[in-house]
Formats: sequence, structure tokens, C-alpha cells
Amino acid sequence: MSLGTWTPADSAPQPPARDTLIQAASLGQAEAELFPTQPPDTLGELQSWMKQPRSHWESILVPLETETLTALVRFFTLAEQHWAGWDSGDKNPAIWICKTLKPRGAFPDAELTRWVKAHTDNRFLPYGNPLA
Repeated sequence: MSLGTWTPADSAPQPPARDTLIQAASLGQAEAELFPTQPPDTLGELQSWMKQPRSHWESILVPLETETLTALVRFFTLAEQHWAGWDSGDKNPAIWICKTLKPRGAFPDAELTRWVKAHTDNRFLPYGNPLA
């Protein structure tokens, strides 16, 4: 019997495709009342990204347009609220997106913040965990 050390592999799943993010953003642009009750099969890969740390998201978010990012904030807010298994607490991608929007001068945005607060019970949205 031998004893060794075990080092876990990087647990980040394959990054979501740009087309998947664009499709998610289109759902985020619709009225909240029209948000689907079940996640479309084509967006399933995003569920595994709901709890990924900011470091995994940065390279994915930076190239996206500001309008797309704003729509994704709405998408991830609604996805967590409406779809089972999409809960993410203080790791919700909407937080990382807002942090990406800040250097662009597009966040904080009072209207977006009000919208997020009105459509979630996640106390960490949109600013994140103040103790982290």
C-alpha cells in the first residue's frame, strides 16, 4: 500500500460558448413575466457556471458588449429565482458582471439595481458579499 498526495484538478467546467451567453442575454432582455418556467436545453451548460468564482468568469465577460452584460445581469437574476438548481448566493454571475461593468462606468446603475432587488430574494445581488 502506498500513500501519496491527491491534488484536485481545476474544477471549472468548459467555458460557456459566446452564442449561449447571447441566447441567455436575449432572455434577460424580455419582460420578467415572460421568463420561461424551465431552462431551455440550450442553456443547460450555464447551470454549472452559476457558482464559479469571479476569476473563471473574467475572461468570458470582458469581451462582451455593455448591453449584453446588462441583459445577462437580468438573466442570471431571474434564472436563480425561477429555476431549481440554479441558486448561487454570493457567487451569482450577476455579481461578477456588475463588477465588470463598473470600470466601464455602466455600474452602479440605480435603475438596474432597483430591477434586480425587485426580482430576487438573494441578498447578495447585485453588489456581492460585503464580508468577502
